Amino acid sequence: MAKQNDRPTLATVAARAGVSIKTASRVLNGEKHVAAATAEKVETAAEELGFRLNPTARRLRAGGRSPYIGVVLSDTGDAFQARAFAAVEAELAALDLRPVVTVVGDDPDREEAFLDECLANDLSGIIVIRAHPEAAEIYARAASAPGTGIVSLDPAVDGPGISVVAGDDREAGRLAAEQLLAHGHVALGVIGDHSPSLIAGRRLQGVQDAIAGRHGVGWRAYMREDAHDESSAKNVVAAWLGSRSAPGALITLSATVTQGAIDACRRLGEWPALVGIDDFPTAELLDVTVVDRNVESLAAEAVRRLRAAAEPDGAGGGGGRLGERDGPIRKETTGNGRGNGSESDFDNALCVIARGSGEEPPDSR
Repeated sequence: MAKQNDRPTLATVAARAGVSIKTASRVLNGEKHVAAATAEKVETAAEELGFRLNPTARRLRAGGRSPYIGVVLSDTGDAFQARAFAAVEAELAALDLRPVVTVVGDDPDREEAFLDECLANDLSGIIVIRAHPEAAEIYARAASAPGTGIVSLDPAVDGPGISVVAGDDREAGRLAAEQLLAHGHVALGVIGDHSPSLIAGRRLQGVQDAIAGRHGVGWRAYMREDAHDESSAKNVVAAWLGSRSAPGALITLSATVTQGAIDACRRLGEWPALVGIDDFPTAELLDVTVVDRNVESLAAEAVRRLRAAAEPDGAGGGGGRLGERDGPIRKETTGNGRGNGSESDFDNALCVIARGSGEEPPDSR
């Protein structure tokens, strides 16, 4: 007798229904040409035993693709990554696909191990929201594996077989600086991220673009890189605000850094003008001005490209349809999509959301 906690198998269903395992399998897989009375006995037995066919195994046996997509994040505490993952998950769900997620933190070896697992388990694709700065090159090996499409929202993860869906980070930096310069600020404190980060580097270059040719604008004395988390950003801003020559305005190059800067301002009761790059949940409540992009559109384009790569004639040569939703894939019609996998348009536009912090006049002290 089977133990109470044993999971029912196809064999136990067949035994209860009094049919062969092959017949039970044909009934439960919806095959035709099975007598109605026999099908009813098998279905009744399956229901009584609580038996469910493994949909993934059934799909793979039928020549379909795995419903699982690997998703890589570096930090779930980062507001952009959290927003992007929520949007990616929603897009995948609409196609009956499910994410398998890793958060690599400061461990590039973990990222490499995750990629190996994705390939070993024949996942249908990988979406990189943010990679560790030192791990970008390991994706080239994964991209060369047949049938595994890679789409990246991180511009550092690029190369043959990888489609990049990313915003214009250089333009984001320029817009942030222009917002403060337009309100009369000439002493700008710029707080960066990981110094090897391509995103931070491009955003910093955008700040330099805005300042180029302007006389009397200082920022190099206040440039701080490697303040990539809330704690380090808070310490940097607290030190600046505690000095006599504090910058009159702040540019923060990520949402995490912005939140650390706000915490320092709140604790010290001093509020210099501030523009951050990437929105975060409490920014509106705190009246924080930000430069932001359409994260939902980026996610939709990433999933669209992953699906396109899985088509028999797609760039990835996937040999099967990824996702089961019929009809056209959602496609935005504004902005310009950049990357190796597609020339389609999507909403890649940046905008300044002025809420007050970036519009403060220069400090009179």
